[in-house]
Amino acid sequence: MPEPPLEAFLASVRPGAHETVRALAAAVEAAGAPFDQRFTYKMLVYTLDARWHRWVTAISVSAEAVSLRFLFGQALADPAGVLRPGSTTAAFMDVTSTEQVDAELVTAYVREAVAKHERN
Repeated sequence: MPEPPLEAFLASVRPGAHETVRALAAAVEAAGAPFDQRFTYKMLVYTLDARWHRWVTAISVSAEAVSLRFLFGQALADPAGVLRPGSTTAAFMDVTSTEQVDAELVTAYVREAVAKHERN
């Protein structure tokens, strides 16, 4: 039986990020979207209808932060001003500790991303 995507992802990142990744993953899943999940592109990727090239959100880890990435994050309202541009379409929410994870805010952003993604 294959390893669950979250556990496979955690095995690939620095141990100090594990708790933060788990907190972000729980907030993403709290959005209630029918996500497919996979460890790919060196990220924990969430998509709809197994459309891996048009994923909705993903979690990545660098030496400095854990990032919640939104493929079409530039289209999000960002009322809290927490997103940084990642490309012409993507945006990232970076956190450096579990205490910085605002689960309600993350869930709200994921819900908006899903709603806008479904219209594309």
